[in-house]
Amino acid sequence: MNTKTLEALEFPKIINAIIGQSLTPYGSEHTHRIEPLHSLDAIRARLAEAQQMRDIALFGAPFPLERLDDIREALKRASVEGSRIDADEFRRIQLTLAVTAKLKAFNKGERDNMPDLAVHLEALGTFTELKDAIERTFDKYGEIRDTASPALRKIRNDITDTRQRVINKLEKSLRSRTKSDGWQDDVVTQRNNRYVIPAQANLYRASDGILVDHSQSGATVYFEPPFAVELNNQLTLALKNERLEIDRILIELTTLVRNVSGALQETLKTIGVLDSLHAQAQFAVKTDSIAPRVIDEATIDLVKARHPLLLFYTDDKDSIIPLDLTLDDSHQGILITGPNTGGKTVALKTIGLLTAMTQSGLLIPAEERSTVGIFNDIFADIGDEQSLELSLSTFSSHITRVIEAIKAADERSLLLFDEIGAGTDPAEGAALAEAIILEALAAGARMIATTHYSQLKTLPLEHAELENCSLEFDRESLQPTYRLLLGLPGSSYAIEIAARLGMPKRVIERASAGLDSNERSLAELISTMESQLKQMRSDSATLTEKLEASEAMERSLKERLENHEKELSDQRESALAETDELLNETRQEIERLVKEIRESDAEKSKVKEAHRSLKEQTSKLESARANKSKKPAGTKRSEVLQPGDQVWINSLRISGEIAELVGKDRVRVRVGNILNLVKREDVLRADVATPGAKPRRDPIGLRAETAAAPEIHLRGLTVEEAKEKLDKFLDRAVLSEMSQIYVIHGKGSGTLRKSLTAFLKSHPVVKSVQIGDWNQGGAGVTVVQMK
Repeated sequence: MNTKTLEALEFPKIINAIIGQSLTPYGSEHTHRIEPLHSLDAIRARLAEAQQMRDIALFGAPFPLERLDDIREALKRASVEGSRIDADEFRRIQLTLAVTAKLKAFNKGERDNMPDLAVHLEALGTFTELKDAIERTFDKYGEIRDTASPALRKIRNDITDTRQRVINKLEKSLRSRTKSDGWQDDVVTQRNNRYVIPAQANLYRASDGILVDHSQSGATVYFEPPFAVELNNQLTLALKNERLEIDRILIELTTLVRNVSGALQETLKTIGVLDSLHAQAQFAVKTDSIAPRVIDEATIDLVKARHPLLLFYTDDKDSIIPLDLTLDDSHQGILITGPNTGGKTVALKTIGLLTAMTQSGLLIPAEERSTVGIFNDIFADIGDEQSLELSLSTFSSHITRVIEAIKAADERSLLLFDEIGAGTDPAEGAALAEAIILEALAAGARMIATTHYSQLKTLPLEHAELENCSLEFDRESLQPTYRLLLGLPGSSYAIEIAARLGMPKRVIERASAGLDSNERSLAELISTMESQLKQMRSDSATLTEKLEASEAMERSLKERLENHEKELSDQRESALAETDELLNETRQEIERLVKEIRESDAEKSKVKEAHRSLKEQTSKLESARANKSKKPAGTKRSEVLQPGDQVWINSLRISGEIAELVGKDRVRVRVGNILNLVKREDVLRADVATPGAKPRRDPIGLRAETAAAPEIHLRGLTVEEAKEKLDKFLDRAVLSEMSQIYVIHGKGSGTLRKSLTAFLKSHPVVKSVQIGDWNQGGAGVTVVQMK
């Protein structure tokens, strides 16, 4: 893809920001090589890997990657036969192997949730022999152990013994020497790698021993007594043998490194891929980025898209206004107008940058339902590219880029023009801009252009494939709102802004009078349309709020009705069971009576007894039928109800308190914190309620409800709405004795999931929280274990 375009869209800054999150030089190099792709399968594969790593960063166990130094130079030196790499390099190799082993073992039991990442984890090498050999040789501080070899242990034991002998003899000699008053330098020391003792220069005699060194002032000399010479020679020889043995051990270890050098190089490449994906995930989490839907068409459909660099470098993400925009066959080109500093260039860069990022397999800050197609090339003419080297003016530089774009434009091209036709005579610039736009549309390219030319604002009226778009501007505060308004051209507001900044009134009046009548009419029309659109947006927000409240009430009432119907169904089933039991008992009694009559040859006393018993069973059956069909008695018209009375609501089968009498036929009853308007005949004072109508009380003051299924859907709700609904569902789950529930919240940007996870972890009835498996919905579902 065009390098100048990527620079104009600030794509290299995205790459550098991701590199800043890397932990290894291999990951930094891999990230630096990221560039837009043109293969649908390759793009989807990259996005899948990035999305899976992002889910791990948000919901999984910590990814076991640490900062690593580059060991490739050490591996290169190790490739030479008989070579030796030093202890520090082995320490870096040891850390690399330890991290490799952790990565190799990461999440082995749950890799079905991250199949694309699992491929890379499985590709990591296993270097058990080398890892164990290095650990046997070096301690945790990077020093070579005494046990690295039997020979080294013996040599170091000899060194320790010889050193102690020479020190002991020197200390004894030092104590026997004559010293002047105040002499303090009375300790065995080393000079030129030999143990010596100090003496005052004026007291030293050549017969005392070999002079080895003296102090800087010359007042103290250091000499080696004759008895210490042989011991120091033995110690020097032992130290030389130690160095030779260490060299032998390191050469042997280097040979092991050389034997696995090729496999280790491949593992470093895999670590680079994983580190790059981990860095991308960290960037995605900070910018609320997701994987959009990718299709093999020249299409862009961005929903709530924001500029990633603005998100990355700010703590106030809500201040970044999202934009919605569509480019396809029916919306081939978009013309963005509006005031300076209104956000036109940022919008243009956002669209181009997110397209390039998607084609590079990078996650983008937008809604998951966004769609991005594949373009063979993106041409961007953005900013002042005056070229002193080529002696080109700003206008010439712009036109050179535009010519390049127009010549190469086709159905798979995305053209981005900032202030098209600017930098020259306005009339000629507008005419040239119009011709360029129409040429781009004729070539089938997708195009977005920003402009201040009023002449261009009428083009969409003549060309259906071109659409007007503007950045909203608040005329009252004369400040941009940065909201993208599709279908509405914008005004530059140059005169209004100049007046606000203090331009003299007479200058403003003269400028207004100098406007062409058509220009004034267009400006007034745009102003009227903006005012109407603002009012429509306010009305829409109000209606949406009311609609949501109505839908919430409808859901609540529907849920209550379903619960009530279930209770009635349960009661009917219970009544039928009791009736069946009674019928069975009656049948058995009749059979017994018939048997007795037959056995007694129909004696009169037995017949009378049978009639009496049969009559009793019939009476019981009729009584049972009457009880099951009988409705609970309601409040008589003559019975007086007053606010504060405790009553039983027959239809809801729950107790409450009269809050208000409404007319002659209705009452408002408070049940917990909820007010219910019911018919007067549907309530019964608690002191006269039937014994069978026992009120059920809920310890938290709400009606106990039965959770119909162990799952709750929270997609589309705000965090507070979701928390409130989830809290009630948890209460119902406890009453239903559920051991596990599923919270379905969707993937989205992750904000709702993080808030609900924190809420669940602090809830007293929740035992544990974990992300759903791939076959349960993955990151869109949270599995909750109940206490």
